[in-house]
Amino acid sequence: MTSSRSRGFTLVELMTAIAVLAIGSALAFPSFQGVMRSNRVATSTNNFIAAFNLARSEGIRGNRGGGVCPSSDGLNCEGTDWNIGLMAYEDVDFNGTFSAGDRVVRYFEGNDAIELTAQSGGGGIEQVAFDRSGRVAAPVLINLQIKDCEAGQEYRRVIEVRQIGQTRMTKEPCQ
Repeated sequence: MTSSRSRGFTLVELMTAIAVLAIGSALAFPSFQGVMRSNRVATSTNNFIAAFNLARSEGIRGNRGGGVCPSSDGLNCEGTDWNIGLMAYEDVDFNGTFSAGDRVVRYFEGNDAIELTAQSGGGGIEQVAFDRSGRVAAPVLINLQIKDCEAGQEYRRVIEVRQIGQTRMTKEPCQ
């Protein structure tokens, strides 16, 4: 005589496991949102620094200069709104601005969750141009902050491009 026993979970065990999973998810979700915000700010900051360093190094390597400017498509410089995206270029014709014939080195897409402002001497800027020695005409300050940032949170970065062409990043609380 053989007895067959069914193996598996009972309905009570299954419901208990789902309840534990739901409670754990509810506790982890707010913390996960903070991690996502921090990663958005870090990624955008790293993209900006990479663009500046790439344009500067290409300008020095080619002995012509380079630059970074706002661009929504990676083909042309477009105004002073750095939120749309940016591109790094090599200034092939050595005129200090992006023009026909200049080589686009890399394009970085904008992030809708980030708010950017770039200033030089108190006004908005259209581009950051490096000469063939890697210097900029005037120091540039870039404020990068997540859009839904509450005062006191550390989701703001200030990137400074110094006159000698080096970039420096500092963490600051939101305003």
